[in-house]
Amino acid sequence: MSQNPYAAIFENRIAAEAAANVRNAILITVCGDDTEIPEIVDWYRRDPEGNPMPVEWRDLAGQVRVPWTFKTIDQTAAEAAA
Repeated sequence: MSQNPYAAIFENRIAAEAAANVRNAILITVCGDDTEIPEIVDWYRRDPEGNPMPVEWRDLAGQVRVPWTFKTIDQTAAEAAA
């Protein structure tokens, strides 16, 4: 059975945790204007008390379909063009 990835944005932490618990999701906490990421937890992996564990990098199986690099924009050229 094939599963498609699902993403959602929540402003309420309790609602986000409830959705992550049902879907065994990865919960990424983002805060501040500078998009600080203080916590990423995996609701599939749990400690003996049932709490989600911090995510960890694992060896990938199969083909990686996400570009791991990004293009930076020269701000001076962007401002000059505007």
